Amino acid sequence: MERITLPGRPELALEYDAGNRKEMGPCPHCGQKTSRVWGYIYRCDAAAAAYFVEWTPLHAERDATFDLIVGKWGEDTHAIDRQSVSVAFRVLDSGPSFMVQDAATRPVGSSSLASKALDRDAVIGGPLAEFVFAVCDLVYLADPRIAELQN
Repeated sequence: MERITLPGRPELALEYDAGNRKEMGPCPHCGQKTSRVWGYIYRCDAAAAAYFVEWTPLHAERDATFDLIVGKWGEDTHAIDRQSVSVAFRVLDSGPSFMVQDAATRPVGSSSLASKALDRDAVIGGPLAEFVFAVCDLVYLADPRIAELQN
């Protein structure tokens, strides 16, 4: 597992455990295959989120969607303990950018693993936002399967 800690924020020391990769498609816009990778995020040795990153490698735009299921995981947990969050990734002239979007518009929004799909207003400005962006940063910087998004 890879570990990252946000400067000055030891409570956000996170680790990721890469899962698997799947090719899907074709993309209805360009006809190319779409890639999806997934894995888990750990905080204090406990699973705190599952992540799914989806993008089409041969698109001219380097964009992706980071879908998260955040909350408690383990044998004694249920969907009510977790919520889904969706984050759009774009490369702008100023650099990479993450923007929370409505999770209900994504497949993660109807996952049986989460009890609720959060919209942007439910995440931004609340305590969950810092964790969500820390997860996205960790996955973006550390998961080698999505390295092409950095180029």
